Amino acid sequence: MNTKSQAWYMDFAIALLLFTFTLVVYFSYTSNFQKQEKGDLDSMLADAKAISSSLALSGYPPNWNNETVIRIGIADGQKVNATKIKYFKQLNYNDTKKKFGTVYEYFVFFTGEDDEVKNLNSICGTGHPVVTTEYNVKSAYYYSKETDSFLKDFINDSFHGDIYFGDEIDDLMANINNYGILVFEHPDISPSDFDEFKAAVEDYSSRGGLIMFSGQLVSAQGQNLVGADFRKKSGQSTSDRNATVNSTDQYLELNVGESIVFRQAYYVENKSNAADFKQIATFNQDQTNALSKWKYGNGSVYFFSDFDVSFFSGNFTTLVQEAAKSLIEGTCTSVNVTAANPKKLVKAERYLSYNSKIIKMVVYVWQ
Repeated sequence: MNTKSQAWYMDFAIALLLFTFTLVVYFSYTSNFQKQEKGDLDSMLADAKAISSSLALSGYPPNWNNETVIRIGIADGQKVNATKIKYFKQLNYNDTKKKFGTVYEYFVFFTGEDDEVKNLNSICGTGHPVVTTEYNVKSAYYYSKETDSFLKDFINDSFHGDIYFGDEIDDLMANINNYGILVFEHPDISPSDFDEFKAAVEDYSSRGGLIMFSGQLVSAQGQNLVGADFRKKSGQSTSDRNATVNSTDQYLELNVGESIVFRQAYYVENKSNAADFKQIATFNQDQTNALSKWKYGNGSVYFFSDFDVSFFSGNFTTLVQEAAKSLIEGTCTSVNVTAANPKKLVKAERYLSYNSKIIKMVVYVWQ
């Protein structure tokens, strides 16, 4: 019995020692893990704040572009510079990480007083390429010919717009008040439908709607709509269709002096109630308006001779698409980072101003 008792106490002592050792290892590991976790979070938060601080400045050089940028900044005197936001969006993501000096992933976006994600000069957010945001706008697109549908896929994919074709013009007019932007590509409205079309569109514009027209409005020449007369040039040779940019525009990234050769030569004249009428590009032959913008009521109207061009120094369709994104400046859907599969995530916030309104810049950083 005495020997058995000694053996039992020996086994108990060994078991107790092993249990104690296991507890020490466990708590030591847990403590180290927590310290490492805290260290990672502190490092990520420091990078988030550093990115935020950099962006809240002008950057270097102060008037940087995508070729000259050394340090990325998008605010001049705490005011967001819309051009620099677009430049920032265009930069290669991995290059921006190097310029920010971070090994972590990041995404930057902006919110308003209601915490809705804002669209600033067509930008809902920028950073990690798998993070998604979408434009929060109701849009409609109408076209009359399959060969004239250059913006159809864009409106459908980027704005999830409602697409109308041919005889569906009556359906569009019935739903017109549901939309924030209308795009008409070579609508070619019949003269019999034009009066009803005219009343609905002018009411829509008067209440603040945004409209883009291209191509032939109606087969009858000189029809007046939203304050302008719509016409077609009689000749269609290259010289008839050759136009030159003679004025800059806030949304269309065109340079004065650039040449555009449209596929079709349509134009508008300001002969009635078009306010703040602006010639952006004119045909070389007779100085008629190949690309114009104006106000009608509380709304804005853009006219393009065509969305299809046979000569331009860049991608004209892409330019129009980017203008549409900027023109619908407002809200975007919420930021979704789940596709990036973040294990740990922190954020930094900073207040700036944009178009005389206070906005919040939010920087997410994760690994």
